[in-house]
Amino acid sequence: MAATPSPNYNDQQLLAADAVFQNRIRQALIKACLSIKSESPTAVAFHRERETFVVSIMHQPDVFKVLFANSIVTNSTVMSDATAAGTVPLTAGNVATQAALVADANIDNAISANFNSYFRTPGN
Repeated sequence: MAATPSPNYNDQQLLAADAVFQNRIRQALIKACLSIKSESPTAVAFHRERETFVVSIMHQPDVFKVLFANSIVTNSTVMSDATAAGTVPLTAGNVATQAALVADANIDNAISANFNSYFRTPGN
């Protein structure tokens, strides 16, 4: 049976588990949290819920970096960066090198895209 082409779930798991990648997620989360704290409560949907979640993250960023790492690796742009557009499967031996190829801006965008997924929005 042929292997599943990259990026695949194994690639995602290897990237999410990389300690250096997780620390990059941690810093990106702190940046996002500071930005969210400055949002207009009247102009941003679910601001109260977002701000409440920010407080949790800021008190335990090391817990949340793992949670977010696992969701961020589902982002196709992040995985495209890490696998050189699917041409380099991730392995225990190359994940650190490949993780370094993920652009900070793509991590920021993935956090932004996933942020509201972590809490129940009113009416849902």
